[in-house]
Amino acid sequence: MVVDPVCKKEVDEKTALGGKARFWGKVFFFCDKKCRATFQRDPQKFVSKEDAEKEPGYDPRMFIGDM
Repeated sequence: MVVDPVCKKEVDEKTALGGKARFWGKVFFFCDKKCRATFQRDPQKFVSKEDAEKEPGYDPRMFIGDM
């Protein structure tokens, strides 16, 4: 189980209804498509400050397509 970065619900990565997105080389899983869309609009809002300090700025090309 992993945690949806938007709503903080536990999500089974094998059956994540919202799919997944890759950002800064890390894959995030979502409970529904609404949470994934929210994440994709402003992903830096949902990553830890430690990760934000280490990584480059937002680039929408870093996302995995709809799955």
